[in-house]
Amino acid sequence: MALVDRFAGVIFDYGGVLASHQTEEDAARLAETAGIDAARFHELYWGDRHAYDRGDVSGTSYWMRIGQLGGHVLDDATIQMLIGLDSRSWMHFFKEMYEFVAQLRAAGKRVAVLSNMPLELGEAIKAGGFGFSGFDHVTLSYEVRSAKPEAPIYRHCLDGLGTPAAETLFLDDRIVNIQGAKALGIDGLQFSTPAEMLPRLRY
Repeated sequence: MALVDRFAGVIFDYGGVLASHQTEEDAARLAETAGIDAARFHELYWGDRHAYDRGDVSGTSYWMRIGQLGGHVLDDATIQMLIGLDSRSWMHFFKEMYEFVAQLRAAGKRVAVLSNMPLELGEAIKAGGFGFSGFDHVTLSYEVRSAKPEAPIYRHCLDGLGTPAAETLFLDDRIVNIQGAKALGIDGLQFSTPAEMLPRLRY
């Protein structure tokens, strides 16, 4: 029996599960555009990302703060360029994962996306018409003003998915997010790569 056969629903994280993480090339392009040393940019990029994902700060405010802390005043055109580059850097989809999602739905499983991401990325994915297609439900941090591993975002996803916690599997590449799910009775599996995980899920 396949691992997923034990569950009525499967919840997928987005970055690192349905799409690749930002590449080094993407990160370097962002740092260069912002005019900030790559190592310092990495620190600043992630320093306030949780608040940006939750919708506590706007994209403009987020990038203005990165610029200020990095010693630069970023103009509006540069900020809009950074927002666009940032969004595109998180849209390298794993096609094999979407094929797996389609197989789950064909087998009668409920499937959802549960992701921390900022408004600009979420809206770009929606506009692209692919990244969230084929799912029964989508919960995004900026829309619910809660981010993993906070309990409310998991509850929102469970309610939308419509499967009991004990009959739901959550896939995420970060162990802290798996722990947050398990605290609510959701079974969790830390995700590595599609090549490694798909055989484990199917058999």
